[in-house]
Amino acid sequence: MRDRLKLSGASMAGTTDAQDAHREEILDLAIGPVPEWGTGCARDMIATLRSSAEPFPCIFATAAANRGGLRFGFVDDLDDERTWSVLPDILATYLSVYQSISRNTSLVVFFGSGGETVGEWTDDILGYERRFWSLLRYLHDSDGEPWPSDIPTDTDTPGWEFSFRGTPIFVVCNTPAHQRLRSRSSPVFNITFQPRWVFEGLEPHTPRGAAARRTIRERLRRMDKVDSTPLLGSYGDPANREWKQYFLRDDASVPARCPFHADSAGGDVASVGPVVAPALAQAEDAGPRADRNTQIRVLDAEYNPVPVGAVGELFIGELFLGGPPLAWGYLDDPRRAAERFLPDPFSPVPGSRMYATGDLARFRADGEVEFLGPVDRLDRQHARTTSPAGRGIR
Repeated sequence: MRDRLKLSGASMAGTTDAQDAHREEILDLAIGPVPEWGTGCARDMIATLRSSAEPFPCIFATAAANRGGLRFGFVDDLDDERTWSVLPDILATYLSVYQSISRNTSLVVFFGSGGETVGEWTDDILGYERRFWSLLRYLHDSDGEPWPSDIPTDTDTPGWEFSFRGTPIFVVCNTPAHQRLRSRSSPVFNITFQPRWVFEGLEPHTPRGAAARRTIRERLRRMDKVDSTPLLGSYGDPANREWKQYFLRDDASVPARCPFHADSAGGDVASVGPVVAPALAQAEDAGPRADRNTQIRVLDAEYNPVPVGAVGELFIGELFLGGPPLAWGYLDDPRRAAERFLPDPFSPVPGSRMYATGDLARFRADGEVEFLGPVDRLDRQHARTTSPAGRGIR
């Protein structure tokens, strides 16, 4: 027993030395402060990307890990938008130096769970999807430079790419909710930013580019339990839409429409579809259902307007006419606020929100809103905990 204790003590000392060395390595690669939980996140990702036992599919990321091209950033709380304020600075700092780092470079930003914690599975796949697109819209709203003139603002074109500070960037999100799509699985929610510059000379018509894509697809087929390769197009290909590769659901599906859009005039976040369905327009000024500064929407699980008579969840969004009438969240309860006050993809106003009431409803043919009771979330992994709002409006 004494010998075992001595061995354990030596092992612990060695472990401490190794941890210190890892932390020093991560500090050198970090942009901004590194929280206590951050070192382990970055260390584990580097180990995953360098693994020869199960080669990671994205050979561009593995090259960055092997050649010192990775950089890391950390945000304290995925669910607290107040902590997101560091994200634009992290990305802007990286973009100011990335070409001097390596041709093989990526920025990975990890998001904690608040209170110096990390790795808690706080949402289902659709919840994480909403967070991801909210973060991209937040970055866009925070960007002090105009949208690049050579990048289309319409997401439904082959040349569109998310851009920040004038730089086109390929974006990938990994979450704890990805289980079958293992190439997108991570114990900690993170977003990888890869400047389009990284892929220059690796176009699909080049020998290196064609070989890289064959390797990526083969590794994906071995790693994932569902086939995501049909969605993995090549930038500029007429049939490709880059946004579809940013966030894949666990069944390798994507929304019918891109949740992000920048308009051509001012680069502001704009509607990804009609602002209101015909029944919504009819209901907009109808008695107690809404005042002139609000809209009532009935949306399906993917946040698309449902036809008249179809059942969906009731959302109340604002037009911001004469000032914002809708609150931004619950006081001192950011997690609850993030679940209820969602980015409004139908508003032309940057940063606008819509409130998820938690009620099922439908528009009748006469424009009246019929309430059908609370949303049954028991069959979902994640449930909202707030009480349904807006009852009595009929």
